[in-house]
Amino acid sequence: MRFDAKGCRTSLLALGIGGLMATSAHAEIFSYAGFADTTGLQLNGEATAVDIAGRTVMQLTPPKGNSGGSMFSAGAIALTNDYSFSTRFTLNINSNHLTQYGEIGADGIAFVIQTLSNNVGGLGGGLGYAGITPSIEVEFDPYSNGGFDPRLPGNGALNGNDHIAIMENGDPANHLAYAIVSPTLELDGGQDITAFVDYNGATDLMEVRWSTNGLRPNDAGLSYSIDLASLFGTDQVFVGFTASTGADWSAQDIVDWTFTDNYAPITTPPTGTNPPGSPQPGAVPEPATWAMMIAGFGAVGAVTRRKRRQTVRYSLG
Repeated sequence: MRFDAKGCRTSLLALGIGGLMATSAHAEIFSYAGFADTTGLQLNGEATAVDIAGRTVMQLTPPKGNSGGSMFSAGAIALTNDYSFSTRFTLNINSNHLTQYGEIGADGIAFVIQTLSNNVGGLGGGLGYAGITPSIEVEFDPYSNGGFDPRLPGNGALNGNDHIAIMENGDPANHLAYAIVSPTLELDGGQDITAFVDYNGATDLMEVRWSTNGLRPNDAGLSYSIDLASLFGTDQVFVGFTASTGADWSAQDIVDWTFTDNYAPITTPPTGTNPPGSPQPGAVPEPATWAMMIAGFGAVGAVTRRKRRQTVRYSLG
């Protein structure tokens, strides 16, 4: 039997490439600079892509009463890096209900991570996430929701105040951490508001930042310690947004969105559409993968050198 160096070289190369694919630590990063292309997303209720002044936004609710909409990743995202994640998105709440008392915007938008499915959502004061459990939410709430905005001991009431809050398990009355942002920032004022949400699974710390100029603030506006591994019980989750209206309303839009399944704070806006599961632009192998690849090519080189020196033959008796 002849020892085929060329065949061995091919086999080693295939082995090296296979090992590279098997051991590469791939981070899931997806982004939408707009929503003309909704590949990789599941739209529910009245959520739809709408062209407004030359940009295509995801309108979770139209400006009418008793409306609800949600947008989630079509497939589950694996939070395999200690459940860590970072996301950056821009929202705009506008076209409020004009009443005898003035404009009233409702009910708000929530960024949601949950394990249930990609087609959940609802109406009214629960901002579309009420009852989704297990889940974690960051809500942007411009509306006084009565019993949903509780009186917290020593802190007065949230009623009548725009606030941003971290919520849990679809309970719109349990504000784990919150910040009242009005009158400095009116959440339904029709301006772009960019939010930055980061969770470090190594420390169990969630931080929320926001700005109206698209720049990431140095300091967090909200922070809260929570163990997402215990909360979810699985690293397979759906990520997205919910919104709702009731007797009062707004158009509630997501302008852009970037998400990564790693603690890697995002500073810049997305420049294009890269749906979940797509190859990452300019992606490079992880250090361990480079080492395997170099070792594989080294083995191929050694076989090639032996081939040049001689052809080895074996005979079977």
